Amino acid sequence: MSSPDGAVTLMLSDIADAESLEQTVGAERWEQLLREWQGLVDEVVRGYAGDVGKFDRDGFFASFNSAHAGLHAAVELQRACNELALDGRDVCPRVGVHSGFVIPNPDQPQGRNMVLAARIAAQAGAGEILVSSSLKDYTERDRRFRFKERGEYHFKGLVGEHTVYSVAWT
Repeated sequence: MSSPDGAVTLMLSDIADAESLEQTVGAERWEQLLREWQGLVDEVVRGYAGDVGKFDRDGFFASFNSAHAGLHAAVELQRACNELALDGRDVCPRVGVHSGFVIPNPDQPQGRNMVLAARIAAQAGAGEILVSSSLKDYTERDRRFRFKERGEYHFKGLVGEHTVYSVAWT
C-alpha cells in the first residue's frame, strides 16, 4: 500500500505499562483485554483503509496508503481506548506514526523507515501520539491536527537527528 508518491504510512503502537496491567488483573482478564484490544485495532485500522500487518501481544504495526488516514486512525484509536478499562485503570496506547518509503516484504515492510517508525513509537507516552516530520509535512494543512515539537532525537541505528512532534487529539 502506498500513496501516489509511493510513501507508506506506518503506525506502531502498544499498550503503555502493559506488564504492570497484566500482573494487576491476572492472566485470564489480560487475555480477554488483548482480544478486545486486537478487535478494536482491527476495526479502526480497516475503517481507514489500513492493513494490520502484525500483532505481537499488545503491540502491532499497521500500514496505510494515506498519511491522513493513518493519523485519523491513530486519533480514533486513542479515543476508543477511553472505553477500555481494567479494574478502574485506563488502557492507554502509545502510538507512533511515520510516512516514508519501505522495502516490500510479505511479512513486514523493511528498511530505515520501518526502524524510524518503531523508534518514534517507543518515545511515546501513555495516551500520546508522536509523528515524524515527514508525517507532519503530509498532514499539517489539515486544521483538525495540531502539532507540537517534542524534540530532536538521535535514534539508534539511524543517521542524523529526527524531529518528532506530538499530536493534540482530545
